[in-house]
Amino acid sequence: MSITQRKEKEHLVRKNDMINAAERVFFEKGFENSTMDDIAKSAGFTKKTIYSYFKSKEELYYEIMLLGFKTLNDLYDKTISKNTDKTEIENIKELGHTFVSFSRDYPGYFKAISDYENKDFDFQVNDSHSLIKDCYIAGEYSFNLLNNCIINGIKKGEILASTDSNLVCIMLWSTMLGLIGLINKKEKYIKTYHNKGTEELMDDGFELLLRAIKK
Repeated sequence: MSITQRKEKEHLVRKNDMINAAERVFFEKGFENSTMDDIAKSAGFTKKTIYSYFKSKEELYYEIMLLGFKTLNDLYDKTISKNTDKTEIENIKELGHTFVSFSRDYPGYFKAISDYENKDFDFQVNDSHSLIKDCYIAGEYSFNLLNNCIINGIKKGEILASTDSNLVCIMLWSTMLGLIGLINKKEKYIKTYHNKGTEELMDDGFELLLRAIKK
């Protein structure tokens, strides 16, 4: 290994250590309550060293959000690959179950993705915001998997030809976010007073939504 290669490897290791430290701090204290001092302490570096790798706390947030999207997309890929014999309607339901599982197994990543508020500069063509673009590309990958299920469902005759696939994706996405929020806060209440478990609630909710587009 050359000196240049060794330095590049050391740089990458340090960068990943800082991202991992930021992840620990953000997940424990929340993004707003975390500081670069907290991250530096957790990573075992000076704040000056952290700033030599990352311009701001926000940039570290994007790194973590990108990791979240990659984790979610990997789970989606596994879901789709093992359900090749299912209908597209069933695939849509399976993706919904995967999203719920992701929110529970990776609550920090889920929060990083779901809590992010779009900024005006997110949509500007600017090389300095390439990390943000990476997050959007990863997010669109998830969206397109669902969109493809709907389009394929139309082609197979499972879903009404008049269906606006993009609109349905947005509605399903917003419904899932609301449903997960409800489950996280009111799961015991719903089970006790309405006799609905998480799986049943989600299946029934999806069936109700998808009934509008099914043939």
